[in-house]
Amino acid sequence: MKRFSLSKIILAFVLSLTLIFPYLNVTALADSVTITQDQLNIVNPFITQAATTFASLPYNQREEVVQKVRNFVNGNISQTTSNLLNSIANTLSSINTTNYNVTADNIVLLAQAMKTFITSDKRKSILDQIESGTITDVTLKPKDIDTDALSSFNDAHSNVINFLIDNVQTGSLLNLIQEHHNNLRIDDNFKVYYALGDTVYSLDDISKNQDLKDLANELLKDMGNNLTLDDIVTAADSFSSAARGLSSDNQNLLRAVLNAYGIQNYTPSNGSGNNSGGSSGSGTIGGGSSSSGTEVTEVGTLVASSNVDLTKETTVASSDNAISLYIPAGVITNNDGSTLKVSINVLDDTQAKTIADKVNIASLTLLGKVYEFYFKATKDGKDTYISSFDKPITVKLSLNGIDTTKYDPKKISLFKIDNDTAIYKGGKYDKTTNTITTKLYGFSTYALMYYNKTFKDISNHWAKSDIEYMASKHITDGITSDTFNPEGNVTRAQFAAFLIKLLNVPYQTKATPFTDVKSSDWYYNDVTTAYNIGLVKGISSDKFAPNDNITREQMAAMALDALKYMGKDTAISQDEVTKFLAQYKDTKDVSGWAKEAVAASVKYNIMNGMTQVTYSPLSTSTRAQAIAVISRLFDMQ
Repeated sequence: MKRFSLSKIILAFVLSLTLIFPYLNVTALADSVTITQDQLNIVNPFITQAATTFASLPYNQREEVVQKVRNFVNGNISQTTSNLLNSIANTLSSINTTNYNVTADNIVLLAQAMKTFITSDKRKSILDQIESGTITDVTLKPKDIDTDALSSFNDAHSNVINFLIDNVQTGSLLNLIQEHHNNLRIDDNFKVYYALGDTVYSLDDISKNQDLKDLANELLKDMGNNLTLDDIVTAADSFSSAARGLSSDNQNLLRAVLNAYGIQNYTPSNGSGNNSGGSSGSGTIGGGSSSSGTEVTEVGTLVASSNVDLTKETTVASSDNAISLYIPAGVITNNDGSTLKVSINVLDDTQAKTIADKVNIASLTLLGKVYEFYFKATKDGKDTYISSFDKPITVKLSLNGIDTTKYDPKKISLFKIDNDTAIYKGGKYDKTTNTITTKLYGFSTYALMYYNKTFKDISNHWAKSDIEYMASKHITDGITSDTFNPEGNVTRAQFAAFLIKLLNVPYQTKATPFTDVKSSDWYYNDVTTAYNIGLVKGISSDKFAPNDNITREQMAAMALDALKYMGKDTAISQDEVTKFLAQYKDTKDVSGWAKEAVAASVKYNIMNGMTQVTYSPLSTSTRAQAIAVISRLFDMQ
């Protein structure tokens, strides 16, 4: 499950209750607003997720925060509440990946919307459920909305409401947000971009490149709607134009609403829409993607290069073996007769220090050199730079020269440097060779960095080492900035997300049969990808049960499939199944479908029994237990 600091959780809850804005049926602002259940159903998954996250807080924190929220929505606005709202605004403004300039006044406005639009009975029910720690039903129905109050609010804030109704509910952009919100980026001028793999494109660039345009239209077709890329480009242009016409305060409010959808802010590095950036999105483009429309100036000093023959494996390594790239045969499939060349450049000390000064924080430290990787295709004297691949390229970096007595080598990883932000890209330590290895699906600027993160509630916990290890690999976060809640439960969707982060695979776009996994859910990309690469199955033909707590036998099955995906041996004979299960008294409790998985989990030391004589296959897993399994899998890669 995606974890946030306390203030972000509160913000998510407040924002989720204001997301009804885009779906209101408003004919005239002075008239009463009509809201249908279909419109609320778009918003309800956000509300349920936010409330569930809020309810999962440790009781002492939950009790304190709920009381503050009660005071606010009941009209008792205290200095404490003011400080709380300001801390939320400060937290949101400090998020590197979004960098929204949201003021406390904007947050008060959003909180006021929650206070005003939701009937008092429904507000009380939601807060009671959060306070109890058990969410039964927080979904909104039309009767839960105070339409008179909403109409009055519309009158007072018509610019933003009109904008959202006119430009988000135009169908095409609404569909784009619903289906692609994790892939969308918005720049400071509200221009719309789309992330494919490790590359961010402007919609203009996609529409001008026939290969990309065909791909985008295929993706839209696969989603079962009648949209085309041209429809989306038209809607996005209207969106951008209207947004630029808003006042500064209302632009900030709009950014806050967009953030609630998961849409990230984006700053092009050179003013063009085709840059390496963003996070794992819809997967790499078939045949590899290129930056032929962008002028690329190679920087740094060349330390290694080699021509690439797509029919063979290629190794590119520096003379001192400080860095090596292993390029598989068929790394791209769209070769048109171009000469292909991969180069490794290293930035000088001044350039590296500039980057270090920007990305180093209390728990993150840049170590060693900063590298630029280039994959260039040359034909008829014209250079094209390939930015994403069909198969991953393996990079290995030596830790020679890095003080591994000061920096635990298991917590050193490769990071991509994008717009002064460090983005984790994996890294497994090999003690024998003293190297870090990971796989890349795209090229950009990279450096080794040390990430050391701990939590105040694991200081004496048996899983402390595993939790810190996986936190350093950005596979797990705390439920707040300094608490992990090791004994909390883990859902099926959360464990699937752990596995996708572990394997560091690009998100897949092919739909799943699961009707309970929707594009607005935080776990949509993780579950969809896990299903498409064979890591997860449903509890029925069309249900995944993402929010059910995962059982130990389900976790064993998913973990074993992850091991298979790594290419590791997971074979087990029927005699071995009998032998490994026989050591547990509760073997009869193992479901028939799970017997091989449970036995194999023991054979390959992925999971052990809860005791020496019990496996507890139907028990649910704690966060600490799940991370211990993920830690073992990580070391098996």
